[in-house]
Order: sequence, then structure tokens, then C-alpha cells
Amino acid sequence: MKQSTLSRFYLCMFLLALCFGIGTCWDFRKYHVYISNYLEGYPNTTLEVHCKSGDDDLGLHSLPYYGDTYGFKFRINYFGTTLFFCDLWWNDLHVVFDAFVSDDKFIDQCGDHSCNWDAQDDGIYLDNNNIMTLKYKWSKGKLM
Repeated sequence: MKQSTLSRFYLCMFLLALCFGIGTCWDFRKYHVYISNYLEGYPNTTLEVHCKSGDDDLGLHSLPYYGDTYGFKFRINYFGTTLFFCDLWWNDLHVVFDAFVSDDKFIDQCGDHSCNWDAQDDGIYLDNNNIMTLKYKWSKGKLM
């Protein structure tokens, strides 16, 4: 009986060490990604949004009005490899970008478990604690 208890203890210690080594094992918080239409110079221009991960296709979403927002939430996978990328387009302009990457540097740029992306006339901005940073510029042509 004593041997069994000791074996369980070592197994628990091994699993804890494994989890802490991976780094995201205990991170069960939900993360949020929001994409907003702030195409100011083009009123009532529909922004099309299509986001995917390696496991999930979140489908096509239309944001027809200035200020419209599409959002989704998720948890980082066990291996800490969660990645969501999005294709945005309007008129004849598009951009494909990583909307979420589960690494510390990227998460720090997003701020408190929420990545807020604004589609503006000149490109895609990331909101980091109310500081807007242009991250991606629009390209001519539309991907499909």
C-alpha cells in the first residue's frame, strides 16, 4: 500500500512538472478576438471577415456598417500552439493576418486576454491599452 502511494505521488509530481514546462497547462482563461469596421472614409462599406485556426473555420461574417464588430472566444490548446488567422476584404482590398498567436509577446501586445483589431482606411490596427498601432496595410485584389 505504501509503494502505491509513493508511486502516485511521483506520478503527480511528474505531471505537474510537465504542465509547468509547457506553460499553458493552467491557463484555462478565455481569450477574445474582436474585429471592427472603422472604414471612416467609406461609409456603409461592408467589411468581410473570414477567420480560421488549424482546427476551426469560423465562417464568413459581414460587417456592413461603421462600428460593427465580429468577435469570437476560445481557450489556448494544451500544447500552447493556438493560432487564428483572418482574411479581411472590402471593395478590391484585402489583408490576411494572424489575429491571435499563443506566445507571450503577442499576448502582451493584445493586452488583458482580448485582441481588438480595427479595420481602418489605411490598414489593420491593434489596440493595446488604447494605443492604436498600424500592423498591416491593405493589398490590392481579393483572395478567395
